[in-house]
Amino acid sequence: MKLKNKLISILGLTLFIILFLEIFIGNIFIKKYFKIYKIKSLEKINFIENNKINYKKLEEYKITKNAQVEILDKNNNKFINLSKLSYFTVKTKTGIKIILLSPYLNKLYMENKINLKKNSDLSIKTFKILNNYYLVQELIINKQKIKDFDIPIKKSKLVFLTGKIMTIPRKNIEQNPNEILENFYSNKNQVLNKIEGPYRIIVSYKFKPIEELFPPLVSYLITKTIVLIILIFLLGIILQKKLINPIITLSKNSNLIGQLNFKLEMKYKGNDEIGDLYKDIEKMSFKLENIIKFYKKEMKNNLQDKIEFEEELKLFMHEIKTPLTAIIGFSDIYLQDKENKYISIINNEGKKILRLANELIERKNVTNEIVLKRENFNITELIELILKIYEKELKNISVIFEREEDIFVIGDREKIEQVIGNLLKNAIEHTKDFIKITLNISQKIEFSIENNGNKIEDINIDKLWQKYYSTNKDKNRGLGLYICATILKLHRSSYRAFSTDTGIKFIFTLDKGYKGDKNLL
Repeated sequence: MKLKNKLISILGLTLFIILFLEIFIGNIFIKKYFKIYKIKSLEKINFIENNKINYKKLEEYKITKNAQVEILDKNNNKFINLSKLSYFTVKTKTGIKIILLSPYLNKLYMENKINLKKNSDLSIKTFKILNNYYLVQELIINKQKIKDFDIPIKKSKLVFLTGKIMTIPRKNIEQNPNEILENFYSNKNQVLNKIEGPYRIIVSYKFKPIEELFPPLVSYLITKTIVLIILIFLLGIILQKKLINPIITLSKNSNLIGQLNFKLEMKYKGNDEIGDLYKDIEKMSFKLENIIKFYKKEMKNNLQDKIEFEEELKLFMHEIKTPLTAIIGFSDIYLQDKENKYISIINNEGKKILRLANELIERKNVTNEIVLKRENFNITELIELILKIYEKELKNISVIFEREEDIFVIGDREKIEQVIGNLLKNAIEHTKDFIKITLNISQKIEFSIENNGNKIEDINIDKLWQKYYSTNKDKNRGLGLYICATILKLHRSSYRAFSTDTGIKFIFTLDKGYKGDKNLL
């Protein structure tokens, strides 16, 4: 995800969390606070004086506190103002019950739509208020069922009563029990019970939803949401300008540096960590550009040196052709008169050097890759020839050459001669007094040469094939085995070196050849 998109996501999530906490926690806090505040205000009862009710103050209390007050005799829990309620009594199996009509049923009764007669049988579903006081929820009389659906009573709290009507309500009642008794059947009503002298005071209020209690609250929340969105939007713009854009610019500059383009856009001028990073990248870019310029200059100089070296080498090889031609010519004349194996070797090696000199002079670039001239040749014969060439160096060394006669391989004969010569020279330099050369035949022809010189640590074995690596740096530049590895790679040969019980052994493989003429492949 892009950095800018991450910033938008984080800010959006922050806004959502703030609004959620504002609504959820604010709703709980306001409700709790209102409830505690309201109850504390209701506890300040001032209409009981000298154990007597001051009805004038009682009315003021109801108005100022927006509350409903009911007063009972604390000893028998009977309503003192029971005469103001629409009630009748019913004789049941468990005694006489005082039944209060709900607002709806009371209205029907006042309009003569409910016929309550003394000694009539009655079945009712009621809700117990306290002691023998019950509020009617459903009334069945003379097979007529009348139910007040405005009373939200759970079935588990309903009480079913049957009996005879003892007394009936008076119809001159003006005040309904609606406001007086709502607190007993509504879950939203909060009730305060308090004993004052001989009285039990029941104070109630209806707790309305927050949006009804505090009409401006919804507007406040909406306004606050809009303000928060604007603030977060502005914060996002500021963060994008001060943080995101500089980081994006850094990323673009890093990409330019990666493409070796040092024309950077370093416009950030702050003195903070990002500003320090800009300065560091600018310094790094400047130094890197100078280093690249320096190496380009060095490469140019090296190329010039290389050209001069090649020209000098070609001149040298050109000059060496004269004595080489003389040596070859005189050896040819000598061999015409008399056969001599040593003169024959000198003649062949001289011709080889002359051919290499001509190739080198003709090349446009002396560092061109080696090109193989693959042919079928007798490697047994080649090894014997190389042993003859190094006969003087092998004078005091015991050499064992295990082979089958006339083993042929496919490869560049001169390059393989160079490989075997380098391996033999390396063995001569490091052996004590013993060298063993072996040719094994399997899927390929395996050449091995082993000497009983000093062992090499395993960690350095692979380094033997590296350019300029040498175990005896005073004697050579470490190119012999590197050249061997290069030639063998071109032959797709598997080659390796490893320590033995007595010294070190080198092995490489070549493709099988065939007995016959040395035809080009």
